[in-house]
Amino acid sequence: MRNVKGTHALAPTHNLEVPPMSLALSYPHDPATGAPRPLAAEALWAVAACLRQVVARDGSPWALSTRALVAAVSQLQVNGRQIASAWDFGQRVHDASGREVFGVFETDPSTPGLALVSVNGQLIGERPDLELSTVAHEVGHIVFDAPPSVAEPTRRYRSVTAGPHCLDGASARTERRANEFMGALLVPPQPLHLRLVARARSEKLPMVHAPHRGRPGCRVLPPSTPPDALAGLTAALAGDFGVSDRFIAVRLRRYRLIAGDVP
Repeated sequence: MRNVKGTHALAPTHNLEVPPMSLALSYPHDPATGAPRPLAAEALWAVAACLRQVVARDGSPWALSTRALVAAVSQLQVNGRQIASAWDFGQRVHDASGREVFGVFETDPSTPGLALVSVNGQLIGERPDLELSTVAHEVGHIVFDAPPSVAEPTRRYRSVTAGPHCLDGASARTERRANEFMGALLVPPQPLHLRLVARARSEKLPMVHAPHRGRPGCRVLPPSTPPDALAGLTAALAGDFGVSDRFIAVRLRRYRLIAGDVP
């Protein structure tokens, strides 16, 4: 099927193992259209946690794999609507202006309830962490932007631009939502906090009591943590969760796991 913007043809998907049952997700939405209501970050984290629970682990209790994540979302039930997804990793992907992008999510009125996702494997290259974060971002679009296409078949198109900080933030509400969902799906608040505490203890780093969004009762890093020690912790946590150092730095800030940080 051709990209709705006419930028590339969608090739057959990988032959991935499909879970025996579709996962049911729910969140506040307009019952007539399926469109999400405005959702706070904590609500997005809760939806991400539900999905994360059913993603098969591949040798790590912390990190998700691209393959397992794609398989988990092949069939979803979102607010009572059935959503299927078809994925392609073999084509170069461009946005409407012709720029090469990391990934594209789209729906087509001729196939309501089907999300078409293309990930630009050639642009991503040998960066499994970038591939994983791109896939998780597109999963956010499947979960929140595909359901309205069931009630009102229409074309929807979202792209992830290529740039050093393209997944750090976004101006459009749908992109911010997909980014926040992605962050909590790959690096949830409580597991990250637990790993942070364990690694800080092993390095004999001090921790303090301060408000946070992680595991209740646990301490956080003080703002006086030496930069080299923080960099080492960040790199170790990135290895635990299969993401980049910058990804971890953003999640530490979002969950307020360093005292005094503003999310």
